[in-house]
Amino acid sequence: MDKKARIREAMETVLKAFESNPEKVALAVFKGKGKPSDNWSFFNRLIMYMHGTNDARGFQQWRQVGRKVKKGAKAFYILAPIRKKVPVKIKREEEIVADGEVEVIEIEETIYVDKLVGFKPIPVFRYEDTEGEPLEEENFSVEIPYEFKGIIEELGLKVETTAFSHHYGTYNLKTKVIKLASPELIVFLHELCHAVDDRIHGLQGGQISLQEVVAEFAAAVIAYLMGYQIPLGNVKEYIEHYGFTELFKAFARVERVVNFIVGYNLS
Repeated sequence: MDKKARIREAMETVLKAFESNPEKVALAVFKGKGKPSDNWSFFNRLIMYMHGTNDARGFQQWRQVGRKVKKGAKAFYILAPIRKKVPVKIKREEEIVADGEVEVIEIEETIYVDKLVGFKPIPVFRYEDTEGEPLEEENFSVEIPYEFKGIIEELGLKVETTAFSHHYGTYNLKTKVIKLASPELIVFLHELCHAVDDRIHGLQGGQISLQEVVAEFAAAVIAYLMGYQIPLGNVKEYIEHYGFTELFKAFARVERVVNFIVGYNLS
């Protein structure tokens, strides 16, 4: 496959994600901790998730962590921007004094600017297509603010930490267990809102767009009302990728979830 075909394939992979895989679009918004893909663009992280993995690296990058690509494994391609300095002519006015009079003259000069001129496909391999030394798991602990201890107890919830695997947090409808693969407060609040939404309205299993928007928007509102700083830019992107249409449908439901949690802490 030539360069142009690989670039076209990458573009089509991303378009397919926006059409049929909103959960992977949302997942690609978040960065992990310590993986090479953390430094990739959103576009390239989305390509990675569409290939069924949350960790992809180049051949040598896998060797550096004691793993090797399995025989017969096929690479997929991310896109690295190609930039170069290009000349741009600009005009500016300058005042000069001649014979005691101020004269304005126009000067044309050339400056060089950084310009995107194309993309270069870079082969990477999925973690699932490698073998060797296990990767170091990120060790972290989650400190749940004391304000939420009572509601956790009332809902019969159990909060556990886990290694990252496709999701930064999950809520199990049957066991009432919240599993967190990130210490970020917004992740906990998102799953707590799922639990409250489940108590009030009942949830369906899976990544249901309406349910995800309710949880993320309610979590952001709760954090704001209770004085916690969270990355609102990420929240905005998350909701946008599920769709603001879903958000408008969800306002009343969001309000009930927020009132349940905030009201509990103010009572």
